[in-house]
Amino acid sequence: MTEEQKPKEKRRRKPVEPTPKWLRDQALRYLNRFPATRQKMTQHLHNKAAPQLEHFDIDEEKLSADIEKTVADMVKAGFINDTEFAASKARLMARQGRSVVQIGLKLQEMAFSDADQSQALDGLGEDKNALDRRAAARFVKRRRFGPYKPEETRQERRTKELASLARQGFSFDVATSVIDAEDTEDIEAIIHGEE
Repeated sequence: MTEEQKPKEKRRRKPVEPTPKWLRDQALRYLNRFPATRQKMTQHLHNKAAPQLEHFDIDEEKLSADIEKTVADMVKAGFINDTEFAASKARLMARQGRSVVQIGLKLQEMAFSDADQSQALDGLGEDKNALDRRAAARFVKRRRFGPYKPEETRQERRTKELASLARQGFSFDVATSVIDAEDTEDIEAIIHGEE
């Protein structure tokens, strides 16, 4: 190997003390790239600051308090709003054709509070069954199931398509109503609420 072909060693960064200003800058950098919940931001700041602790004489409790204050400041400034983020995420998933069950599980996985989760789901509308039918119709259209299949293969694929809808969290009644739709116009009518 010649001198030019040798892989370059990764330059180590000089440790930086996790001061309140540094934590604030890290939080803003993260928020410039990604939306975040309170919990996600707290975890991110802990992960960024943890490697720095061994180089500086900083008490972990003080660091945790500084992180909590930084996150609280981000919330107060309106950069982090779990309620709005949960509602936005729920609306997006509903438009993508996700079931109410699947939306609820995703919000739970993202560690939103119970109040934020229920408010986000309530914001989708009163009739959860109609919402699920609309979402299932979008899923069927996207996957070209049911009435989108040729008549001769439709019946043999029905069981697999129903199973796919069940895995997405749709009830049997909702799944059969969209899979057994007469034609694609019926699916469009369900999607646009014209049924």
